[in-house]
Amino acid sequence: MINIILFLLCFWCGAVPFSYLIGLLFGKDVRDFGQDHNPGPTNSFKAGGVALGIPSLVLDFLKGAIPVFMLTSTYDLSPVAFVLVCIAPVVGHIFTPLLKFKGGKGITTTFGIWSGLMLWEVPVFLGSFFTLSIILKHFSKGSTNNDKLTVVIASLMLPLVVFLTFHNHKLFALAVINSILLIAAQFREVFGIGI
Repeated sequence: MINIILFLLCFWCGAVPFSYLIGLLFGKDVRDFGQDHNPGPTNSFKAGGVALGIPSLVLDFLKGAIPVFMLTSTYDLSPVAFVLVCIAPVVGHIFTPLLKFKGGKGITTTFGIWSGLMLWEVPVFLGSFFTLSIILKHFSKGSTNNDKLTVVIASLMLPLVVFLTFHNHKLFALAVINSILLIAAQFREVFGIGI
């Protein structure tokens, strides 16, 4: 029962669509911007520049980092509870009930959960791949396919990097589930997820 309560607590932290809500304060629906029409920080930057993008980015990061850090550092969680608590903010972000289960892609919240667990190893790995995405985007005139490809490659490598670096089954299980969610969010139109 406690596992379900902790999951729901972290899920609802992740489900708050900060990019969408901040956009409304600016009189804009961030889903109207960008090719993917999702309520995430990338479209917040497109909708309102840094004034809208930075707060959206920071809050989407923190809604993953804070609950994960607080619960994993305060409680001795079972392996199942650990994975549920850590992945819940990403699930909440991608499938937020507040926007009819059509949330963001979970990338910033993924940075948040891994930063809540460790200070630099996995976030640095993810950051290097998404920096590559920005470089590819610059040379390919913003192709959405390159963005998706970079996320898919980083997502597929995440479990391998986590396993080889930490040799920890809980972290590996978390990385596998996180990877599946990120890839599904990239191709939700194809899979019909959350639509």
